[in-house]
Amino acid sequence: MNAPVSLHSQLDRLTAWFRRSDDTVPDRSALHRLRYEQIGSFLFEHGLEPSTTNFDFAGRFLEGRESALVGAAEALLATKGRLTDRDVERIVERCAPTDTSDKLEKLTRLLEAKVAECLGAVGDASASTSAYSTALGEAAGQLESEPGEAYRRLLEVTLEVAETTRRIGGRLESTREDTKRLRADLDRAVRAAEEDHLTGLPNRRGFFARMEETLARPNAAPFALALCDIDNFKAINDRHGHHTGDRVLRFVGRTLREFLGRRVMVARYGGEEFVCLFEGSDAEDAAESLDACRTQLRDRLLRDQTTNLPIGRISFSAGVTTVAGDAGEALRIADELLYAAKHAGKDQVVTSVPPVASAA
Repeated sequence: MNAPVSLHSQLDRLTAWFRRSDDTVPDRSALHRLRYEQIGSFLFEHGLEPSTTNFDFAGRFLEGRESALVGAAEALLATKGRLTDRDVERIVERCAPTDTSDKLEKLTRLLEAKVAECLGAVGDASASTSAYSTALGEAAGQLESEPGEAYRRLLEVTLEVAETTRRIGGRLESTREDTKRLRADLDRAVRAAEEDHLTGLPNRRGFFARMEETLARPNAAPFALALCDIDNFKAINDRHGHHTGDRVLRFVGRTLREFLGRRVMVARYGGEEFVCLFEGSDAEDAAESLDACRTQLRDRLLRDQTTNLPIGRISFSAGVTTVAGDAGEALRIADELLYAAKHAGKDQVVTSVPPVASAA
């Protein structure tokens, strides 16, 4: 690939601005224009579509602050020479969990601090009550010998306890509001971390969280796992573009979710792969439901909404297995069964690998 000379020269201009020895502040609008020019040049050099995902990725890559994202992109550039739209999508997906995990960890630490603050306020309240009880006992002993002093002391400690209680109440109320807000932020962050940005389905992280939760239940009913892969998806992208490919991904994900129902968790596993978790079903029952969904999907004739050109029929292949306590092993088996379905001609659901015929 030819070196993007125009991009390098713009970067030189940008760094030259920041090396100026005078106190002149660079024109912000000029800096913004230059950044857009850099991003545009990057997309053009790699033949990337000007989508929101690609535009955001190019900006983050050129900024160079995210080492994981930059490293993943540079590793691909070293081997392939240029990036594709699918490369960008995979890099963004791969690097997103790190940033999200950092955010979750920060919110968790803040929430723990607020809980500790709340416990501290409760401890102060307990100490104040104990001190008040002691003062009451001392004042009671003075009632006969020095009633005036006893009443004065009782009034004094009562006012002190009232003020302490008021302060502790304020602290607890403030902590309660902060904790409530942090919990809401944490819930939103968890949902964002476990949701696929394209389809709105749970992502791989969300799937594994649900899988672990299911396996941890005592006396859990049997459940099945299915890996599904859209057939000939690359041809759809090549013929109609990645925007249409994205719409196909959303359509297939929505079809799986709506047909299989709420009892089945449908998640995007990555690329054009989906994973389905059938609670309370074995592999045979799950395969029967999934095969009916496959038939319904294949019977639909799709059309490109942008060009009005026919896309044709969409099908998927799937491998289904019963989960027997080991999530990793179940995924490995489901992947092998999916490969068998592809090898056998695609557009089918497989629950067991057919025996290989021996040579005569």
